Amino acid sequence: MQRQRTSFKALLTVGGLVAAGLAVPLFVVPRFLEGSESLASSQAARIASRAKGSFLTCAAVRDRARDFVKLHYSVRQFDEEISSRTFEKFFQSLDPGRNFFLQKDIDGFRANERKLGELVGRTDCRFISDVYALYLKRIDESAVLISEALANEPNFGLDEKIETDRKKIAWAKDPSDLKERWRKLLKFNAMSMMETEKDWAKTRERLEKRYTLARKSFSEKSTDDVHGIFLNAFALSLDPHSAYYMPEDQDEFKVAFSLQLVGIGASLSQQDGYTVVEALIAGGAAMRDGRLQKGDKIVAVDPGDGNGFTDVVDMDLSKVVMLIRGKKDTRVVLQVLRKNEKGEIGRTQIELVRDVVHLADSEARSDVMTVRGKKIGVINLPSFYIDYAGSRSGDGDFRSSAGDVAREVTKLKAQGVSGIVVDLRRNGGGDLGECIRMTGLFIDKGPVVQTQGRGGDVESSDDKDAGVAYTGPLAVMISKQSASASEIFAGAMQDYGRGVIVGNSRTYGKATVQNVIEVPGSAGRESDGAVKVTISKFFRPSGRSNQERGVPADVTIPDVFEVADVSEGENDFVLPYTTISPQKHFRPLQDFGTLIPALRQRSQMRVKATPAFKEVFDAIEKARKEQENTLLSLKIEKRAKTTPTPAATPTANPGAGTGTAEGSEAGKVIVESDIQLREAGEILVDSIELLNGKSDWTH
Repeated sequence: MQRQRTSFKALLTVGGLVAAGLAVPLFVVPRFLEGSESLASSQAARIASRAKGSFLTCAAVRDRARDFVKLHYSVRQFDEEISSRTFEKFFQSLDPGRNFFLQKDIDGFRANERKLGELVGRTDCRFISDVYALYLKRIDESAVLISEALANEPNFGLDEKIETDRKKIAWAKDPSDLKERWRKLLKFNAMSMMETEKDWAKTRERLEKRYTLARKSFSEKSTDDVHGIFLNAFALSLDPHSAYYMPEDQDEFKVAFSLQLVGIGASLSQQDGYTVVEALIAGGAAMRDGRLQKGDKIVAVDPGDGNGFTDVVDMDLSKVVMLIRGKKDTRVVLQVLRKNEKGEIGRTQIELVRDVVHLADSEARSDVMTVRGKKIGVINLPSFYIDYAGSRSGDGDFRSSAGDVAREVTKLKAQGVSGIVVDLRRNGGGDLGECIRMTGLFIDKGPVVQTQGRGGDVESSDDKDAGVAYTGPLAVMISKQSASASEIFAGAMQDYGRGVIVGNSRTYGKATVQNVIEVPGSAGRESDGAVKVTISKFFRPSGRSNQERGVPADVTIPDVFEVADVSEGENDFVLPYTTISPQKHFRPLQDFGTLIPALRQRSQMRVKATPAFKEVFDAIEKARKEQENTLLSLKIEKRAKTTPTPAATPTANPGAGTGTAEGSEAGKVIVESDIQLREAGEILVDSIELLNGKSDWTH
């Protein structure tokens, strides 16, 4: 099986657009609801009743846990240490904001803290069901706290604060502590809504509906869902990137890598219980048909399975998406609410034929900018993707990042560019093979990455194809969001001296490799999910590691994102930084040792003289102060326009209510306001001038 890695952005950003023609978040842990005292038998019965027909049984949980430790790079058994980690992660997954469980609830389960491996090994999952039953009980009890907090309009003139850093939030000491948390949390949410609603009655109604929907969503979770949450808590106790995929999560994993799916081609969000069309995807079935419109509210879906319409009002968005998707050339019928020209709301029925949807916004694209009279090409690559099905079929015309980048390089060369900037700022990783192939576009043979498995053996993955697509001046633009495969590419370019690394001071720092192993399906299912497990660590051709430390920039460009605490080291249970010997055939192409100091000096002088960067420095200073002060004011006139979101803020439906603004520049390769990209071009032109007349760029 090919080594694969899910997108770092998808795993860390639970939100954004969800689509019937776009990817849902790959794994969504509960971000809402939390819980109380003694076990309620009614809640336990509720969980037990869902067990019938379950595929993720307790025996399956045991088997999947064994799969993880059988394959993991460094963990060999579900021992007391891993058990203790899993215990903490399970409660964190259920109650990340610590708004439901009390400290005594956690303490009440401490007897099992170091025994979870033993219990699961005996096929005993009572701990899981007991914790979730208490969780549901606390959810029900929260309704009273919410009702009391919303009974009267909050005093927005009172200067009080709410903590935004989850690491500083302890479990509530008692019910009164919990009540106070809810009061402040709801006041914060009300403040956000009042900025647009300007009406307390409407704001209260929206908040009540939001939390009612959230309680409904979590009370409907099946035994499979609950066991899946536990398995992911266990996986996260091994390292930050191991995970268990439910079958629907596995489907989204495939979408993320192939950049295509079968659906109608519509980006959806959820607002007040309604599934709303945010945008139509170019070339999709809905856009070609022309009847579905932005703003339409989908209230019922007939997926074409012979069972007629399913009411989707108040349904979880991911479930709506699954109803709309299906096999190519099959029919799906939508019932939508829409206002007519008179402002009257009417119901419209639209039948569409599902088709392949290509997610063009996530593929490699290029453009040209002029810097000091020179044409500089820019290639934006959001991920290292590949259509696995297409590649296995033998059809040469399948989508892949290396193939698309090669296409863009050819286009840029035809336009006579003097240099190329490869923009990896949004690239969270992807397929390792694609990364190696793309590296081969810029170097002529040689090791790209070394991989060390759980036994300590080291293998080298080399670019073996003779010839290169581009030999000219190159800069690689990075950020703290550049992770995994993008770090392999940037690290190789730096080791070989093939390109100048510019942008944030470093990349994310993920140097581990995951393998995704499908679990054979049961009861007529194609699959019972998949295990994504960390099987090895990767190292650069030089033997250096990107783990924790990332790839350091040769020239740092000021950017407010520099202040963000985004790195592998911020996660729990990361694998440590280590080094190995250089690959025996590794030979640097050139040494930029004397070039880099001159590039830094020129860039610093230019940045200092550029008025636009003055605003960046001001924003950086402001962000640093906000980061140091994690308490957010709940007084309206004192609240900054841009503020961090409290760690405790619950999300009734992750991914809901977000969208892409009309007329935004998000889809462009080169944005006028992107002064960092412009400076990257300036640095590349500096390197061309400093190396003028030399052959260093040609290999």
